[in-house]
Amino acid sequence: MTGIHPTFAWCFSHGTMHRFQPDTGPWCTANWVAFTASTEDTALEAKTHAYGNARFLHELPVEQQLEVIEIGEARP
Repeated sequence: MTGIHPTFAWCFSHGTMHRFQPDTGPWCTANWVAFTASTEDTALEAKTHAYGNARFLHELPVEQQLEVIEIGEARP
C-alpha cells in the first residue's frame, strides 16, 4: 500500500476501533489511543499487545487508565 493511511485508534470510551481519515482528522473527543499501523488488523494487534483484551477504560489497571487519559489531554 502506498499513500497516506488513515489513523487507527482504539477508543476506550466506545469500546471499538476508530478510523480517522487523513483529510478530516480525529472526530472523536473521548478516550482513545492511536496506533502506527497501515491496517486495522495491525492496529488491533498493537492495541492487544499494549492493553490486552480491555475494551473500556474501566477494564484497564489504574496506571493504564491514567496513561490513556493523559494521552488524550496531550492532544491539541
